[in-house]
Amino acid sequence: MKTKRRTEYGQLLIQGLVQALAVAQDKRKPGKVRRYYLTARDAGAKPPPRYDSPRIRSLRRRLRLSQPVFAALLNVSAATVRAWERGARAPEGPSRRLLEVAEHHPEALMEKLAS
Repeated sequence: MKTKRRTEYGQLLIQGLVQALAVAQDKRKPGKVRRYYLTARDAGAKPPPRYDSPRIRSLRRRLRLSQPVFAALLNVSAATVRAWERGARAPEGPSRRLLEVAEHHPEALMEKLAS
């Protein structure tokens, strides 16, 4: 049953994208908007990866940030980043997701840096 629902939502998503493309290319006018609500039962998210100390250090260095600046960007303390990089602690929960965003889409966080 779960697969059928996902297939239905997938087909609706494809239809919506095709319609949006047609509107963007001026091939048709926008029509009535239909909304679909997804629940936790219908949709899910892959868990973020685990981050060990070398991976965190490498990410921070790749972004060319100091530990305090990297910490401020992730909204954690500099002591937390130091502990992660030493291997004394491991990031959990939302921090893992933020690290994933920093790793795959650094521009999303880097634009938040104050000049």
